[in-house]
Amino acid sequence: MLAESIRVLLVEDNMGDALLLHEGLEDALPGQFHVSHARQLSEALEFLWKETFHVVLLDLGLPDSYGIDTLVLARAQAPDVPIVVLTSSQEESLGNQALKEGAQDYLVKGQVDSKMLARSMRYAIARKVVTEAVIGQGVTLALAAALRRSRRQLIAAHERVRQDIAAQLHDGVQERLHVLKDHLQLLLRGNGSASETTRVPGDGMDGLSQKLEQQVNVLSRRLYPSNLGEGLVPALRSFRDQFGAALAVEIELDEEFANQEQADQSLLSEQVRLAAYRIAEEALTNVVKHTKASKATVRLDSSRDGWLRLTIRDDGQGFDLESSPRGLGLGTMQDYAEAVDGECSVHSDPGVGTEIAAVLPLSPPGAGHPESSGKGDN
Repeated sequence: MLAESIRVLLVEDNMGDALLLHEGLEDALPGQFHVSHARQLSEALEFLWKETFHVVLLDLGLPDSYGIDTLVLARAQAPDVPIVVLTSSQEESLGNQALKEGAQDYLVKGQVDSKMLARSMRYAIARKVVTEAVIGQGVTLALAAALRRSRRQLIAAHERVRQDIAAQLHDGVQERLHVLKDHLQLLLRGNGSASETTRVPGDGMDGLSQKLEQQVNVLSRRLYPSNLGEGLVPALRSFRDQFGAALAVEIELDEEFANQEQADQSLLSEQVRLAAYRIAEEALTNVVKHTKASKATVRLDSSRDGWLRLTIRDDGQGFDLESSPRGLGLGTMQDYAEAVDGECSVHSDPGVGTEIAAVLPLSPPGAGHPESSGKGDN
């Protein structure tokens, strides 16, 4: 006998057919196989649960199961084991159907010699190995494709931030520097009275200083929100000023959590604080740009089981999720949530508004999977 014999599970209720198949195996593969015999599907499933087999010879007509369901149940119990189906001459169409349902081969009882039986078993084992390899390769390629998409999305997000900063530098800071240049040129030409010569640069510098300070603060927040070091709650409250010119922003807080964070600013990890801030910032930016909303509400709740729920709702025009493409903004929010082992989802109805819901761990990433971030109650 070989070092490892071929372990065969023969599932056949007719003892005469079972004996013929056993003799055929002995003739084709002398000393190279070990057969376990089951006469019912329930018995076969018990074998498959307890032991490991290289191949199953399965009759589809058993006392406790008949037809394709027999194959489906056997495959469910042992999805990695190749199955050769046994049919009668009147059931050959059933064999073809079995191939479509995942069997590696089928044999017609009474028309099988020993060589055909051995060849069918070997081919079934080989085909199963090839199939598993192809599936494994497909999974690897799918993961690689997902990684490439993530990289493209990350690059696109970074480039969008760079474009926003460049636009603000060009349209904001550079414009005000040109104003300062014009004032200085006016002074150098000596035009105007002595009082104007004193007043104009003073007024211009004061106004310019305020504008530049505002612009630099905006750019600074885009790069990293410095107020986040004071806690998530103060950072969220800053959105009222940040978006106030275009949108009325209401902040609703879990007071218990707000008090806890005020007492302990390390309550949330930096990654979770940043994820929550960026999700809310991205959501509000999208509200201003796309929804024609007049008001948005940012709500923060904590649960007793260790999760933080962030919800951003607006009263805008909404959109149809089914027909709308997954935009970069939503992808960025989901990426931030998933980076800390959280979840982020969007719910929207035309004419009603949009809700972004994120569930994030109170503890650092690695705490497990959150509860569903489905739409919650007010």
